[in-house]
Parts: sequence; C-alpha cells; structure tokens
Amino acid sequence: MHVYEISSSMRLLIMLHNMSAICPEAAKSFDEIKCNCCIDEKELYSAIRELLNYGYIIEKNGYYYLSTLGISVVRSIFT
Repeated sequence: MHVYEISSSMRLLIMLHNMSAICPEAAKSFDEIKCNCCIDEKELYSAIRELLNYGYIIEKNGYYYLSTLGISVVRSIFT
C-alpha cells in the first residue's frame, strides 16, 4: 500500500457515511454497498469483518450501518 493510499476498510467507512448509513433505518445491504464502492467482493467482505471487529459498523439482519464510534472515526478525518 502506498503511504497516501487509504485502506479498503477506511474507504468503506467513509462511503457508508456518505451514503447516510448511520442508523438501522438507513442501513445498507451487502449488495447496495458492493454497487456503490470500487472494492472487489473478497476485499469488501474482509473490510466489513474488520470494521465489525473494531465496532465501527453494526450488522443487523444482513444490513450494515455506522456505530457511534464509526461516525466519530469518520468525523475525525475531516477535523
């Protein structure tokens, strides 16, 4: 990875924020996420697992959205 390249998991976190996936009602399915990002499927699964393990995203019935911690992480990028 290049020093200025953003990891797949961080790109996914930012993308979920940009898609307003910040609560259960706005959660996105894997297919919706896959259609809106430029990450191959295997790498996307890995990024999702990583974000789930860190507690940055929440999965509910196959839909994903940012946790409050995940929202804070994204916001810290822009401040």
